Amino acid sequence: MRFSQNSLLLSLGVASLLLVGCGGSRPSTTTPETIAAPVVTFTGPSSPVTAGQLVSFTDTSTGTPTTWAWTFGDGGTSTVQNPTHTYTTARTFTVTLATTNAAGSAKASKNITVGSPTTVGAFPIVDTSQAKCFDAAVETLAPSVGAAFYGQDAQFSGTQSSYTKGSDGLTVKDNVTGLIWQQSHSTGQVYLAEAETVAATMNAANYGGYSDWRLPTIKELYSLWNGSTGWPYIDTSAFTISYASEDELSHAIFWSSTNYSGLLESTLDGGVGAELAFGVNFGTGHIKGYAIASGPRHLVRCVRGARYGINSFLHQGNGTLTDQATGLMWAQTDSGSSMDWEHALAYAQSQNAASYLGHSDWRLPNSKELQSLVDYTRSPGAIDPANVGPAIDPLFTCTGITNKAGAADYPFYWTSTSAIAQANGAYLAAWCVAFGRAVDDAGKDLHGAGAVRFDTKVTGTTSGENFVRLVREAK
Repeated sequence: MRFSQNSLLLSLGVASLLLVGCGGSRPSTTTPETIAAPVVTFTGPSSPVTAGQLVSFTDTSTGTPTTWAWTFGDGGTSTVQNPTHTYTTARTFTVTLATTNAAGSAKASKNITVGSPTTVGAFPIVDTSQAKCFDAAVETLAPSVGAAFYGQDAQFSGTQSSYTKGSDGLTVKDNVTGLIWQQSHSTGQVYLAEAETVAATMNAANYGGYSDWRLPTIKELYSLWNGSTGWPYIDTSAFTISYASEDELSHAIFWSSTNYSGLLESTLDGGVGAELAFGVNFGTGHIKGYAIASGPRHLVRCVRGARYGINSFLHQGNGTLTDQATGLMWAQTDSGSSMDWEHALAYAQSQNAASYLGHSDWRLPNSKELQSLVDYTRSPGAIDPANVGPAIDPLFTCTGITNKAGAADYPFYWTSTSAIAQANGAYLAAWCVAFGRAVDDAGKDLHGAGAVRFDTKVTGTTSGENFVRLVREAK
């Protein structure tokens, strides 16, 4: 082998250094250090967190990780070791940190509860105003404890609606929610983009002395729902609703600003793939998703004031979840099986007899209480994969079902509130809320997860069977 002069001098120099550094002895040998896979731990905020607050997370893992992958539970991610994140909504999120090193990978998760800036009592639910009791069809005397049909809406009194009309005849203040509403409504029916310009036009005109009008969220809009008589489902002593016939009233649909997280699957009302936004039909009482730019147009009633309808769940660790914003305590799991309305009411009584989860005052929620649970960012067909699932905070458990189309889905849940399919009709139905797809007869999503529809109280060939999630007052 041939060496250049520089190579030879370099080799001799290295050899001399080895001899000098080792005192002329042979180099020692050591066993390579064994590297273990990381053990993941991390810390989060040490004090309560509110929506809009910057939150810091610190990696405290052992094993010298070299990569970090954070998911914050709301679709947000980070790959830095010690990230910060801002939550924009109030609920409980699962934060996960996954790390790797040369020996492997590991991950760990923990929950973080984000409250609204004013959490306790910030989401007061206005009562449905349903004051009569019904059996499977007709009005009855209030059933006694232990009797069939005990535990329905009219037997529990909530916070009653209260409104103050503006002296100019333009506005109405909701004394429960604090929201200020347009007393009348747009006379023209529009698509969603045009609905948003209605608020802009009102602001430019300083309508009612204000310039901060907006479209309401679906929870704000549904706060106006009034089931004292139905048809229309709004307090007509406080609000104007214009219609010339029962048929026209059945199309008194008002837009909200809440878009559906999925897309229309049905071939009806706008066609497959149409984008939807939720609205309230104050004629028939429904909440449904409606195509935003095709099919029928709808009405607008604008609102102003601080955002209303933000949940703040406290995980009790005992099978219950308390919404600090509404003051309601919920069973974390559902009934696990479907039943008709009479048996849903009886199910609550049987759970009370058994002191379910340590309490004996469980009941079926009314329609506005159950709708307050809906997380409208989530659905089984959500476009964002991070939001795929039942339309409820992930802290809750929803029993999976197979829908009419043979697809994996989640159920409708009964409320304690009776419903009529037409003005002056019999109360053959009760309201229920979809936490999975609100499907058509073919099993395709028609009205969106979070829809509020009614179902026959008695089991039939295609209806009358829904699940139950119990509620009680948090005390």
